[in-house]
Amino acid sequence: MHAHTRAAGYIGGSKIVIDHKTTIGDTAPCGETTDRSALPFKEYGEGMALAYDALMREDYSYTKYADYIEAIFKKHGMPPEPLIADLGCGTGSLCIELARRGYGAIGIDSSPHMLAEARRKALDGGAPDILFLEQELDAFELFGSVGAFVSTVDSLNYITDKRRLRRVFRLVGNYLASGGLFIFDLNTERKLSRGIGGGVFYEITDDICYLWESKYYSANKTSVFDLTFFARGRDGRWSRFDEIHRQRAYTRADIESAISGTGLSIAGHYGFLTFNRPSGKANKAVYIMTKTDRCSDSV
Repeated sequence: MHAHTRAAGYIGGSKIVIDHKTTIGDTAPCGETTDRSALPFKEYGEGMALAYDALMREDYSYTKYADYIEAIFKKHGMPPEPLIADLGCGTGSLCIELARRGYGAIGIDSSPHMLAEARRKALDGGAPDILFLEQELDAFELFGSVGAFVSTVDSLNYITDKRRLRRVFRLVGNYLASGGLFIFDLNTERKLSRGIGGGVFYEITDDICYLWESKYYSANKTSVFDLTFFARGRDGRWSRFDEIHRQRAYTRADIESAISGTGLSIAGHYGFLTFNRPSGKANKAVYIMTKTDRCSDSV
């Protein structure tokens, strides 16, 4: 199946036309659609690191997210100003916002390009004491316990192997201080399958243009995103970069299974930025975990 999308717009005062032919799913010789959900992926490279904040500006307010985190702390009786570790910190926006509010912050991410941008922003933004670590989320190491973990902007959806997700929870259970919280959000199956589950999307602004092809595979609840970007750099010149992203949907039952024996339990399950249970139409859900101090040896 082919989709032909023609988009026209103005960038920097000049009109551009993008004539883009895309294939929604690769067609195998037998005529069946090839499952691309297990193919190698390329994500969060140098181009994405430079464009990421511009892409997220309209979708996320890190000030509002930090307000929500503090409201969760108050609701669940957290001690004041705990040390917070951000899993999948990206370009460090949330870490910087939390540091400005007096929290100690550690940012953990597997992309060296995203972390380089995070360090630059932290220095420029008056938050030089944030510790940024280049580590995989299911294999991170810390020097001691932390008062809280957060993982936002659907970072854990990128952990598409249930065994790896369980290792993430296991490590959080190991390093989370008694009385601490783990706060994370997930894209729901509804969003991955219906909201952005199939088709071609595009957007054109003065500084960035992207083409996004998405396909959802119900057998393993995985979405694959093929992304092509054209972005203006700090020197004013335009460049193209391409990425392939993959996310997996997890239900509450999946999460309950994954945390079994990890020392964590669910203390809250909410709609995004609310304290209400997520509805069946929710695109994103928030989980609050507490430490149970009952951790098994198996991962």
